[in-house]
Amino acid sequence: MTRDESTGISMNTAGEKRRKAILDAAWSLFLEKGYAAVSVDEIIRASGGSKSSLYKYFGSKEGILKELIESFAEDMLTEVKLPFPLDKTPEATLKRIGLRIGGMALSPFAINQYRLAVSNANPFPEIARMWYEFGPKKTFDGLAEYMEKVAEAGKLTIKNPERAALFFFGMIIFKDNMAMSIGAPPPTEAELEEIVDEAVRVFLAAYGREEV
Repeated sequence: MTRDESTGISMNTAGEKRRKAILDAAWSLFLEKGYAAVSVDEIIRASGGSKSSLYKYFGSKEGILKELIESFAEDMLTEVKLPFPLDKTPEATLKRIGLRIGGMALSPFAINQYRLAVSNANPFPEIARMWYEFGPKKTFDGLAEYMEKVAEAGKLTIKNPERAALFFFGMIIFKDNMAMSIGAPPPTEAELEEIVDEAVRVFLAAYGREEV
């Protein structure tokens, strides 16, 4: 399967390539002009597609944005949704999850999604709500599901999986997410690994573990 690095959208068939062309055009226009200022006709002209294709694949302009947000969130959750690996320690699994989620949440695409949601929060609150529901919340829920499984397996002591997921995720991305939102560069791979390692140590110290 071929996956576009900028949007995370798979594109194997001619139909998928048409969908990707619409998504790419819409995303570029949303970033350049703002969601509200972009019309369906502009997206069609920029993508070289047709109105019938756009409505067939997405239903509306809002459907395009939903697809962009949801597909990225699904990709972030790939690691978290895997069956709980009983042969792996929480330390190893949390490091893998932390690097996966941290790397994607601190990507330019994710930061641009955040900026777009915030800039539309007042005039178009449904856009900000959509971003939260299909982006951060979906990721938090998936991570909380893992936290619940690892607690049920007796590996960690976690009474509130949702809060534990929020704490873990926040330790990894909060500072750089805020800094990148105003133009700072993302952390290097080595810096991210260092952040994740420390976040895992702090998390395990707080929630306890039976094995290392």
